[in-house]
Amino acid sequence: MESAQGWIEAMVMPREEPGATWQPSISRDRSHVHKSACEQSKHFRDAVLNYLQAHHLMGAVRWISEPGSTEMVTLYCTPRVLEQLQRSREFDAGRTAALEMYT
Repeated sequence: MESAQGWIEAMVMPREEPGATWQPSISRDRSHVHKSACEQSKHFRDAVLNYLQAHHLMGAVRWISEPGSTEMVTLYCTPRVLEQLQRSREFDAGRTAALEMYT
């Protein structure tokens, strides 16, 4: 989504290591799994915020999502912020699809 001022909606996720293989987890209580996922999500959001602050990009970010239960952050930002995040080795980032694409 892009507005007249050049704001876009971007999604950021942790960059996966090439060749990393999926390992099934041991069976655990779902409440512990959810709590752990929420903690990881908060740490990831903090890492994104730290990156944005360290690179003096917060002025180009209008909104950032709150932590949830997945390591993913949604930003309402300028294209420059997205470009910087895409260059980072820590993150995979991209634009969200506009609703018009689904009609």
